[in-house]
Amino acid sequence: MTSYALNSSSTFDVKQYLHPMTNSRFALAVIAVLPMILWIAYMSFNNKTFFIFVGIYAVLIFVAIWLGMELTKALLIGNAVKVGRDNFPEIASILESVKEKIGYHKDVEIYIVESGAVNMILHRFFSTKFIVIHSSFVESCDSAKDYRDIEWAIARFVGYMKVKKDHYFPIVFEIMEAVKKIPFLNLFILPYERCIVYSGDRIGLALCGEVEAAITGMSKLLIGKTLYGKVSSDTFIFQSRIVNGSFFASVARFFSSFPHMTDRYLNIMAFVKETVPEHYLEFIVKHHIDRAKLEEALRERHGR
Repeated sequence: MTSYALNSSSTFDVKQYLHPMTNSRFALAVIAVLPMILWIAYMSFNNKTFFIFVGIYAVLIFVAIWLGMELTKALLIGNAVKVGRDNFPEIASILESVKEKIGYHKDVEIYIVESGAVNMILHRFFSTKFIVIHSSFVESCDSAKDYRDIEWAIARFVGYMKVKKDHYFPIVFEIMEAVKKIPFLNLFILPYERCIVYSGDRIGLALCGEVEAAITGMSKLLIGKTLYGKVSSDTFIFQSRIVNGSFFASVARFFSSFPHMTDRYLNIMAFVKETVPEHYLEFIVKHHIDRAKLEEALRERHGR
């Protein structure tokens, strides 16, 4: 497929590829945490005991997170292979290229593990982020000498982090992370979190330039490298309609920071249809997709 045209500048403008509801849902999240920020500031300035309590609490949280992430990182170093110049240089090159194009300059490390519950996950360690990739995902790209789908996966993670970095001041980020764990109040934050996931998928596609790579990468994340080729697009369409018509699926979504994979598939297809309709039609024809059912699912999809 023909690649998407990138900006003429050296930096990739992620704002062009945000999910349409990202900014409005960010505003909703800020509305939820702003009273808490103002209350903490007011109490801290007017109550010395409260200020000391908040300070001790913040230090304890910092230490707890630091210890937890250090232990996680130590386990990765002891049980995984860190991507670099000598190990999987193709992936290291993709990471550096993606960071440069997107304009994300914080540290990002990639570790490849032999086993895991998911095929790819992002960990946050303050200024350093590290991406953990299942070896089977890498194996499928390496054997075919085609790294487009792993480029999409890396770009969607880096794009996700870039969107957050552009939106958050550090203190707002930490408060939102805390609020995200409070039942009911987190319902103001989680819609934004899901929108960033959608935005990351779109950014990854726009950067790697191939619908096939994005859908292949998503299928591998969903079911693994051995069986992904047996998953048809009609499966995503059929299951998405069931999920979006289910009350319990909606409840599960409301309390999750990640959208359903079926919604992510529809988000990508909607993005392609809106931005490069010729690619959309080409993909439908190539994969023998029922266009009427797909477009009905797109109209009904959650997060549109």
